[in-house]
Amino acid sequence: MSAHLFTYGTLELPEVFAAVTGQSMVGTPGTLNGYGRYRLEGEVYPGIIAAPGDGVQGTLYCDLDPATHKKIDHYEDTCYEKRQVRVTTKDGLELFAMAYVIPDEKSRLLSTRRWDQQQFIEQHLENFLRYIR
Repeated sequence: MSAHLFTYGTLELPEVFAAVTGQSMVGTPGTLNGYGRYRLEGEVYPGIIAAPGDGVQGTLYCDLDPATHKKIDHYEDTCYEKRQVRVTTKDGLELFAMAYVIPDEKSRLLSTRRWDQQQFIEQHLENFLRYIR
């Protein structure tokens, strides 16, 4: 299992990452090609699903220890499948990382609306942080 983690939603935000893991970490920007990011139906957070020709911008956290991975596993919804993906950094380096993906058989859980991080920050972050703490 890769010690790297590609995040594309709430865990990209430093305050959420710290609340979940108890750590302050700086990630690096990355792109996951072949996936699309949508809001989960009835939720304020996103999921990604395989989507040829699409791509997701996110944050890559490198060399996370097993205890941190375990905390993040506990945080993530059970609708996700943790799988290895190939992420391209802004410098063009390709790395394998783990990511939480909505499997095709659960695609009905996603809405047709793209997830908007800025909208999440402005409208939901404060309450979201209270909920996860």
